[in-house]
Amino acid sequence: MIRLFIDGGSNPKKQCSSIGILLINNGRQTQIGQKLANYVDNHQAEYLALIKSLELLIENELAEQLILCHSDSKMLVDAIDKHYTSNDKYKDLLEDLFTLLQQFSNFHLKWISEKENRGAHELAKQALYSK
Repeated sequence: MIRLFIDGGSNPKKQCSSIGILLINNGRQTQIGQKLANYVDNHQAEYLALIKSLELLIENELAEQLILCHSDSKMLVDAIDKHYTSNDKYKDLLEDLFTLLQQFSNFHLKWISEKENRGAHELAKQALYSK
């Protein structure tokens, strides 16, 4: 079983955004904190964190594993559960997610509190404020 924690961050004043990914597989942690090339809002950053995570899992041939993904973005979890977002800004990202998710046989996404998602949050925050 693979446990995945994701988070997105955004700083409107500095016009920068980031993602944080914490992947735990067989007791080994992979930590990714990455500043995004373009500024996006916090919700878009959450989508992009999940997209990057799925791409990483596919690249490492882990798509057939049981994957439990955790996010503190209620909006993201609800959009995936309902297969719908009313906000045009997120529709293409949601489509991209569903295209990627077709390659996974046992993927589960669960909402968790910000406190429970501290690892991914810190990775996103560090990337957001890095020079």
